[in-house]
Amino acid sequence: MLIEQWAVLIIAVLLIGISKAAFAGSLGLLALPLLLLSFEAPTALSLLLPLLIAADALTLHQYWRQWSLVDLKRLLPAALGGILVGALLLGKLNTAFLQGLVGAASVLFALNYFLQRGKTATWLANSLGGGILGFIAGLSSTLLHAGGPPIKIYLLARQLPYTTYLGTAAVFFALTNWLKVPAYIWQGQLTLQHLYQVLPLLPLSFIAIKLGVYLKKRLPERIIIPLIYSLLFLAGARLLWTLP
Repeated sequence: MLIEQWAVLIIAVLLIGISKAAFAGSLGLLALPLLLLSFEAPTALSLLLPLLIAADALTLHQYWRQWSLVDLKRLLPAALGGILVGALLLGKLNTAFLQGLVGAASVLFALNYFLQRGKTATWLANSLGGGILGFIAGLSSTLLHAGGPPIKIYLLARQLPYTTYLGTAAVFFALTNWLKVPAYIWQGQLTLQHLYQVLPLLPLSFIAIKLGVYLKKRLPERIIIPLIYSLLFLAGARLLWTLP
């Protein structure tokens, strides 16, 4: 790989690790647009998947047993359905519509939070909301590695303690990213060559997770929640801005 390709991969690893440990993946959504500056879309998606899985494992270790089982039961079955649909469409579907849908929903729910002065969309904090957003997360994660915004919308609506929020997101993405592996192999988008390319970056993922945990411990929740909504807005705006 070229030097600039290594550079964007390193930045992506840092974004993913810090984001998963401190912000439940908000900054990590910027990793794919970053990689697209130096890689073709199928290659960028394939390189990101093992990096996401490595970061998931390390994040899960940090927040072990600090998840909400009730919310995982709402989200995961629907997410599996989204992954299965995504597996059939992977490499075949023009993802612009889905990208626009996820981006618009992210921007609107972030704006709703700030316009309502901190009130969350509690009408989504139920089984139906979890099912709908879980399905969208599974589908958009498979096609775009962009499952973060729908999960944040649901978990923020649930108003969970922040550590529980992080732990629940960690379990969700640890499981769903592994479930995406067969789909990527089946469609020929994940090979041993991709694994060899990202293998030297795995130690950096550990450092990034530790940095994220450090930030999480030093930022009070009254700052973190508005910050997450701000990142949700920026991530959604980024998805809309990069629409083809």
